[in-house]
Amino acid sequence: MHTMLSVSLTGSPFGCRLSAGPSARRSGRIPDLTVWRKPPPRGVWSAVAGVALVIEIVSPGSEAMDSVTKVREYATAGIPQYWVVDRDGGQTVTLHRLTGQGGYEERARMPLDWLLQTSPADHLD
Repeated sequence: MHTMLSVSLTGSPFGCRLSAGPSARRSGRIPDLTVWRKPPPRGVWSAVAGVALVIEIVSPGSEAMDSVTKVREYATAGIPQYWVVDRDGGQTVTLHRLTGQGGYEERARMPLDWLLQTSPADHLD
């Protein structure tokens, strides 16, 4: 089975609508990179229903936001995978996968160079 993916880069404003539950206020995030299972609807803000993967590149000063806050928000929104690219010497990528309990588990941690030599199908469901 082949999975159709559409990559949306945030060179133009594009965001994912997030919601932490029925009683929570709606919020949004603009990820550095979003991978969709099919082309996203037109517009700046879209629901996360077709999102396969969100990638954030850690900027100086945003470490806690990318590694703690966004992990919780993206998991609560139901995004299947969340990857964090650190700006350390190896540009380490941490791959998080959504569990059945509504949180993420750390699936792998590897240098970006190694990850770029693999196929997306090796990492996406």
